[in-house]
This record gives sequence, structure tokens and C-alpha cells, in this order.
Amino acid sequence: MKLQLLNFLKVCLLTLVVLSPALGVISVVWQQHLDFMSAKHLLLAVKDNQQLITNANNQTIDIVLWLMFFSPVSFCLAMAVYDRYMTYRAAALQRQVEMLERIWQRHIYLEGIIL
Repeated sequence: MKLQLLNFLKVCLLTLVVLSPALGVISVVWQQHLDFMSAKHLLLAVKDNQQLITNANNQTIDIVLWLMFFSPVSFCLAMAVYDRYMTYRAAALQRQVEMLERIWQRHIYLEGIIL
């Protein structure tokens, strides 16, 4: 169950990574289209007011684009690091079990000799 959920999350993440650049391009093109239409149809005074709003929108779009790029990348990196960590923990646990088994076998062998 856990492995299936992890595989499902990986597929969703890879889909998001593949689609996020396209969404970013569409948002930039749409913003440029809106800017062009406002420049074409509005008066100079309205255009000046719209330009102030557009500058704020451009900053918002830039932030969203950076988030769309770094969110999937950081999520993939976090999943890879977590997977490596779980592998390390399993190996450490296996080493501890083997060491305890060796100590147990040695302890039983010594008691057998003393008796």
C-alpha cells in the first residue's frame, strides 16, 4: 500500500514537472495578450493606471513562475533524499540485528563450554 502510494505520488509529481513549464508559458502569453489589448483599446490616462496594475501583476506572475519551477523540483529532491534515508536506516538496522545475533551465538557457545 505504501509503495503504491509512493509510486502514485511520483507519477503525479512527474506529470506536474512536465506540465508546469507549459502552464508558465501560457500565463506569460496571456498576460502579454492582456497588456496588448489594454494598450490597443484604452486611452492614455487609463493606460497609465493600467500600467501600474500590470507592473504589480508582472511581479505576481514572476513569483508564481518561480514557485511552479521550484516546487516540483524541491518535492522530487525531498522524495529522493527520503528514499535514500530509509535505505540507510534499513541497512543500519540490519547491521545491528546481525551484530546482536553474533553476540547471542557467542554467549550461548560460551555457556555450553562452561557447563
